[in-house]
Amino acid sequence: MRVDFNLFRVFAAIYTNGGVSAAAEVLHLTQPAVSHALARLRDQLGDPLFVRLGQGMVPTPVAHKLIGPVRKALGEIEQAVKAIETFDPALAAMQFRIGFSALMEAALFPRIVCEILPKAPGIRVEAVRYNRADMAMALASSQLNAVIDIEMANPGEMIHSRRLASGRIVGVARRDHPVVTGKAPVSLDDYMALGHIAVSTRPQGATFEDILIARSTTRTRRIAARCQLIGSALQLVRETDLVLTLASPFIDAASLENGLTLFDIPVETGEISICLYWHASNDSDASQIWLRECVLKSINFSTSPGVTANRL
Repeated sequence: MRVDFNLFRVFAAIYTNGGVSAAAEVLHLTQPAVSHALARLRDQLGDPLFVRLGQGMVPTPVAHKLIGPVRKALGEIEQAVKAIETFDPALAAMQFRIGFSALMEAALFPRIVCEILPKAPGIRVEAVRYNRADMAMALASSQLNAVIDIEMANPGEMIHSRRLASGRIVGVARRDHPVVTGKAPVSLDDYMALGHIAVSTRPQGATFEDILIARSTTRTRRIAARCQLIGSALQLVRETDLVLTLASPFIDAASLENGLTLFDIPVETGEISICLYWHASNDSDASQIWLRECVLKSINFSTSPGVTANRL
């Protein structure tokens, strides 16, 4: 048996206020609307629920049995709605799942966790590898609460986005590198002759940086090492004469203070933008709004050279 939830709101109001007219006033409905709702509920439950006694209405035994569970259910629903509207991160116990590529996870996820955990100790944050082709479905079904990735031309009709930052492709070398240090600018011949580190989760094939470089020159880099993590690549840069080419948002001031330096690569690659994506259905959800605010605050690119940050 299907029963309209609103009928129970009317039932509880009549029970509490002792009559149809008083219930209509509390519910901001017309008296005929309340009477009609009561008639429908009577018909569905097979009981009059209330009987006339003088100027008021007296609950039947069935109504007495119903009122406790009904009030409890209505109260729980009201509390759930309030929780959505007034999200308190300090008291929340929930999970956020954010989609990343492997490279973006290494560069950005620690910042997000460090922003969230001090404010919300009961919240669990998960970084999830995802497929761009499935992004819209994953966000729509709440498998993911958000995705952070490079700017996409057509992410999906119901997918909203916010640009987090824009940067450029730069080179990274150790501070006393014999070719890069003190040589401005680095020539195309010198750049191509250097030993390069490729960072990619794929076992072979061109990297994202290779694809961008190929738009401006037919020459290819000499890849001396290939790894999956930016952290591994940066350690190699510190300890060898190898250089790394990557988008500037992935390198922060702390890394540069630890023996590294940036240099302009002699190839025009254009600007790279990083965006936060979410589904339109989460636009007004208080917990999701809070998550997006934390992401925007944590991805503080103002300390990264060559990066323009987008603020709240």
